[in-house]
Amino acid sequence: MKPAERIRAWIGPHAVSAAFYLFALAGAPPLARALKTGLAAEEPLWGPGLLLLAVLALEPLGLHWKMRFLRRRNADEGFVPQGPMLAMFSAVGIGHVIVTVFLGMLALDCWGAVGAGADEASGWWGAVIVALVVKELVGLVAAGGNDAAREPPGHWKEWAGDVLLLAYGAVAYVAWWGALLDLDELAWHSLAERLVVTPILVAIFLFFYLPMRLPFLLDEYHLCPARGRKARILFELAVGVGLGLYPAVL
Repeated sequence: MKPAERIRAWIGPHAVSAAFYLFALAGAPPLARALKTGLAAEEPLWGPGLLLLAVLALEPLGLHWKMRFLRRRNADEGFVPQGPMLAMFSAVGIGHVIVTVFLGMLALDCWGAVGAGADEASGWWGAVIVALVVKELVGLVAAGGNDAAREPPGHWKEWAGDVLLLAYGAVAYVAWWGALLDLDELAWHSLAERLVVTPILVAIFLFFYLPMRLPFLLDEYHLCPARGRKARILFELAVGVGLGLYPAVL
């Protein structure tokens, strides 16, 4: 097989991961800093707030399509998912709820409904948290069941499902850069001090990173054979930590 053909063969099943890595490396840092600057201004950020809420609202649809096509591929290939990943998906579920609530509050912050200077913010907090928890339940229901897609693999709905899940991971990654890991605040520490806090940052980051990588985790569990899975997951986590924390130690 020629090098170009090998590259195309690799990109096919890894396109979503490659897109996420590229965004995390080149897109997330400037967007996070621009968002932070915008939040410090007095004018509401209507566009970013609407985008965040749209991504949150559409994610259950993306998860529904993703799961239906995974089941269709399993049925066509006669593959039965194997391997103990229940503990990992449990952590992903908890982290997903926290990330979703955080993104919802960030959307309201963009509109000036919560945060510094907001009026009657407490009422918004309760209502939005309830709505986002309901959204998480909708997502859980969307992922459940045994229904498989009627359309063949490669249908536009399969790609759309990946894109919607990728969008969730991308906006959550920007939020990590902009708020959970404030790189500008870390800059005044010495290199030695930053290295000391790095293990803590790694643990916190991984907890929030896994929900951002739902397409990878779902593909890994449902489509890939058990052999080599541990190495692939460890590699994925290592790449994520490298992309997420390298500015903190440079």
